[in-house]
Amino acid sequence: MSKRITKKVICLLVALTLLFSLTACGSTPAGNTNDPSSTQSSAKTPQNSESSPAATEGTNVSSGFEGPTEPAKAPEKLKIAFVSASASLSGCIVPIEAMEEICQRYGWEYQIFDGKGTPDVQNKSIMNAVSWGADAIVCVSILASAVQSGIQAANEANIPIGSASNGTDDPNPRLDLEYDFLYDIGPDYRGLGYAMAEWIRDNTTGSGKVVVYSCPGSYSVDYFEEGLLKGLKEMNITYSDGNKFTFEQLGDELNRMIIGYLTNNPDTEFVFLPFDPAAVSVVDGLESAGFTDVKVLGVLGNTEMCSLISQDSIAAATAAYDNVYMGYACMDQLIRLINGQDLVKPRNENLPYAIVDETNVPEEGQAWVPDYDYKESYFKLWD
Repeated sequence: MSKRITKKVICLLVALTLLFSLTACGSTPAGNTNDPSSTQSSAKTPQNSESSPAATEGTNVSSGFEGPTEPAKAPEKLKIAFVSASASLSGCIVPIEAMEEICQRYGWEYQIFDGKGTPDVQNKSIMNAVSWGADAIVCVSILASAVQSGIQAANEANIPIGSASNGTDDPNPRLDLEYDFLYDIGPDYRGLGYAMAEWIRDNTTGSGKVVVYSCPGSYSVDYFEEGLLKGLKEMNITYSDGNKFTFEQLGDELNRMIIGYLTNNPDTEFVFLPFDPAAVSVVDGLESAGFTDVKVLGVLGNTEMCSLISQDSIAAATAAYDNVYMGYACMDQLIRLINGQDLVKPRNENLPYAIVDETNVPEEGQAWVPDYDYKESYFKLWD
């Protein structure tokens, strides 16, 4: 058994964790998944407002810090509750660890409440944070629609409550809910999808044809696909969409689906998967079946996919963003709320992202980060 096949077993064991660390916002109505021609987002219709712009075109990788410029003095004392969707999800833990680092720098009191992956516990965790006497609450990877009673309790106690890693605020569409987080920090998923389309255009060496696979059920996946398809259309790239799979099909069943498609469509150059655990499994499956002339693409930038990209494999690229920056931007917005300042636009404070390929893949075991020191830029605003 090859090293990659062995890794596949490990990947499948953690796939659920990584899937939700990517989607970061649980489930949304899946819509008509039996209609292969449907490309409509399964997310709830967003508000029409100036804070819901169209997808950004192009990558958001700069040579320097593009976050806020207006200072926001860090309070002398603060008691913060962090509520995670689940303590086992990397998409929750990395931003929270970044915010812990900030709390420790300024001597703030904080506590982490584990939502344990269920809305009931997540609601109770927010209420427990209220009872704990938090000055502020930050939820990570929790859908506002799933914790309405918790947000209501925070509102009634006049405790500001923010969010990270949902994709439900500027530059992504804002939702129309009775109770909502005051802000959410997430990547520009549509912009990231468009950037992937640009990468495909610039790295075509064959037919340029793309097959797009989707796993409906989260805002981030839906918005990314919207940006990707928009880019493919505008760049006149031939693609096949409407190819859907469920989490339960991840692994051998999905691999067989894709092998069947490529057998019937041998001129396909790119295979896109909406998250890296699926992409890693597909790379193993296709290589075991003898496919060597396709390029597999993913989203997340996890270490497994980056490792395959750095090797001589058919893994070609992954869309990545910085979860540590997410935590710093989330804390910056919270400080501004507490100080009575206006929130920064865009709400995600230009959270950086990139398409990672063999030219910029990080070292083994490392996540992608931009090549500038944004932490010091934030500290200068807060000190």
